[in-house]
Amino acid sequence: MGADGTPQQLGKYILYERLGRGGMAEVWKALDTQLRRYVAIKILRADLRNDPQFSTRFLREAQVVASLRHPNIVQVYDFQVIRSPEAKEPLAYMVMDYIAGQNLADYIAATSWRGNYPSPQDIVYLFRIIGQAIDYAHRKGIIHRDIKPANILLDQSAVTSHSMGEPVLTDFGLVKLMSSPTMSLKGLWLGTPLYTSPEQAQGFTVDEYSDIYSLGVILYEICTGRRPFSGNTATAILRQHISAAPPPPEQINPAIPQALTEVILRCLAKDPEARFPSASSLAAALAQAVKTTTLVPSASPFSADETSNRIQADPHLSHAVLPPVAREALLASPASPSPDLQAASQFASPID
Repeated sequence: MGADGTPQQLGKYILYERLGRGGMAEVWKALDTQLRRYVAIKILRADLRNDPQFSTRFLREAQVVASLRHPNIVQVYDFQVIRSPEAKEPLAYMVMDYIAGQNLADYIAATSWRGNYPSPQDIVYLFRIIGQAIDYAHRKGIIHRDIKPANILLDQSAVTSHSMGEPVLTDFGLVKLMSSPTMSLKGLWLGTPLYTSPEQAQGFTVDEYSDIYSLGVILYEICTGRRPFSGNTATAILRQHISAAPPPPEQINPAIPQALTEVILRCLAKDPEARFPSASSLAAALAQAVKTTTLVPSASPFSADETSNRIQADPHLSHAVLPPVAREALLASPASPSPDLQAASQFASPID
C-alpha cells in the first residue's frame, strides 16, 4: 500500500511507475500478469474517492472512451471498483492502452520552446492524424474540452516515418456529450486555462468549435515556441482568452508565412463560428499554408534561462478549479484582478 492509499497491485495488475497526476486522477504504468503486457491504469485520486460527483464523472469517462473505436484514441480495456479492508474508501480505476513514448508537451518543450521547430511535414502530420481522431469523436457526439499537448501521446512503437511518433488522443475526463447537459462539479469551473476557449472560460455551453480553439493554441505554440496568452494566475490567462487579441505569430517567429498566420488566427477567433468547422478542415488548410515554408529561424528566440523559467512555471497553470465567486468576478470585471480572482490561483494544481 502506497503512502496515499494506492495499492501496489490491483487484481492481476502490478503497478510499476506513476506516469502522471492530474486534476481528477493519476496514471500508472502496470503489468498485466496474465497477458504479460504493459497497460496504463488510471486511478481516481484518493482525496476525491468519497465524492460521488467525481466518481460518477470518472465512470462516465471510462464509458465514453470505451465506446470509441479509433486507432488514434486511447483504448479502455476495463473498469473496476474495489473495496479493500486497508482502504477507507472504494478505489475506482480504468485499464487502458500503454503508449510507449513521450507526450506532445514534452516534445514541444524539447523543440519549439528552444527554437528548434518541427518540420512543416511533421506539423501537418500531427494535425491530420489528431484531427481525424477529434472529428471522429465529434461525429459520435463527444466534445473533448481538454485538448492540450499533455493529452496527446506520441507512440514511438508505431510504424511511421515521422520522428515524433504517432499521435494518440487521451484523457476524456472533461468530456461533454452533445446529447446530455453538462455535468457540473459543485458549481466549479474545471479546466486547463492555457488551452481553454473563450466560451469555456466564461462557463458557456461549448461545442465542436471549442476543441478547434484548443488546437489553435497548440498550433500557435508549436510554430512560435510560446503560447498566445500567459500570466501568473489562471484567471489572468482566462481573461485574455475571453477578450485579448493574441500577439501576431509572425512577430515571434518571422519565418511564419502570412498564410499560416491566417490559419492560426482563424482557429483563435473569439467567435466560435468564425473558426474552422472541423479539425480535418483545419489540417487541410494547414497543409496548404506550409507547402513552401520552413519554420526554422536563424537562432533560438529564447535564451536558455527564459526557456527554463517557462518550463518550471508552466505546470502550476496547467489545470485549475475556480470556485463560483471567482468565476463570476472573472466575467464581471475585465479590469485589474480582484482579491477573489487573485485568491483563485490557489486552486491551480499540477497535472500530467
